[in-house]
Amino acid sequence: MHLTFTSYSSVQKKLELPYPVDFAGPVHFEERKTALAETWGTFNAKELWFDGACVIQTEAILKEPCTINIGCNGFCWLMNFMQTGDLTIQLENIKTIQLNEGSHHTFYTPVLNAELVLKRSARMFTVCLTRKFISKLMGNDTIKLSLNENAKLIATGNYKHTRLQAVIQEITGAAQPGVIRRIYLESKVLELLSIQLHQAETKAATKGFSKDDVERLQEAKQIIAQNLQTPCSLIELARKTGLNDFKLKKGFKALFGHTVFGYLFELRMDNAYRLLQDGKSVSEVAEIIGYKNPHHFTAAFKKKFGFLPSMVAKMAG
Repeated sequence: MHLTFTSYSSVQKKLELPYPVDFAGPVHFEERKTALAETWGTFNAKELWFDGACVIQTEAILKEPCTINIGCNGFCWLMNFMQTGDLTIQLENIKTIQLNEGSHHTFYTPVLNAELVLKRSARMFTVCLTRKFISKLMGNDTIKLSLNENAKLIATGNYKHTRLQAVIQEITGAAQPGVIRRIYLESKVLELLSIQLHQAETKAATKGFSKDDVERLQEAKQIIAQNLQTPCSLIELARKTGLNDFKLKKGFKALFGHTVFGYLFELRMDNAYRLLQDGKSVSEVAEIIGYKNPHHFTAAFKKKFGFLPSMVAKMAG
C-alpha cells in the first residue's frame, strides 16, 4: 500500500509514502517523517502506523495557492480533521467537500483519487484504516455499507470543542513506551471511529425530525439527567419540552438509542457505581439516585452489572 502526493505546479515531482500491507510490521508501531519541497511551498508529513491503521499529521506551508493530487492504490477509510486553514477536496463519485478550520469528514473509497485545492497554509490530522481493520470491527451489517461500492461520505461536521478534538490531542501527545503506546493509540482511533459512526447513525435516525424537534429532545435528555431522584413521567416530560407523546418516545429512542426510562436507568446505574466507588453506602446511594427501597436498587444494580453493589467497595479496596 502507498500514498502518492503530486503537485500540479510540477507534475514530475511526487512524494511517495510506501507502507507494508495492512500497515502490518515487525514492531508495535512504526514512525516516519517526510517532506516535499516545491515552488509554491513545502508539504510535510509525520506518520505513525500499526496493524490496520495509520495516523498522519500533514502541514502545507504555502507561498502561493496550489493543487495536489493524492492517490492510494488500495481501499481507504479516511477520517480528516482540519486543524488550521481550509481545503477543497474533489473525490470521485462524491460532490466537492469544503473543509474549513475546525471541520472534519469521514469517507471510504475502494481506490483513492482526490484533488486537494489549498489557498493558504494549512494543517490536517488524518486517520487511514484498511479494509481488514474495518471489516473485523463491523462485519456485514453496521450502517449497511458495502466496502466494494464507490466512494461514500459517512459523516461530516465541526469537531472543535468536542470529544473528537480531545481525542486528537490525546493521540498526538501520546508518549507511552512500546506496546503500551500501541494499545493506547488503537483505543483512541477506535474512539474517533465510534464517535463519527454514532454521528452518522444519529443523522439517519433523526431524518424526518425537524431541527426544533431535535433541540427539544436534547432538552428532554437534560431534564432526565437533572432529575434522577424525582424523574418526570412521560406526560410531564412531553409537557415541559413541548413535544407530543409520539415524538418524544420515537425521537428519543432514535436519537439516543434508549427509551426515556431506559436512559434514566443507565444514568442511575452509572452514577450509582461512581458513588459506591467514592465510599458511600448502598442505602445512601439508593436514596441519592431515586430508589425508595434499597432492595429494589440492589436488584437493579445486579441486573446491570452482574454483581451486588456491596462488592464495589471491596473491588476498589
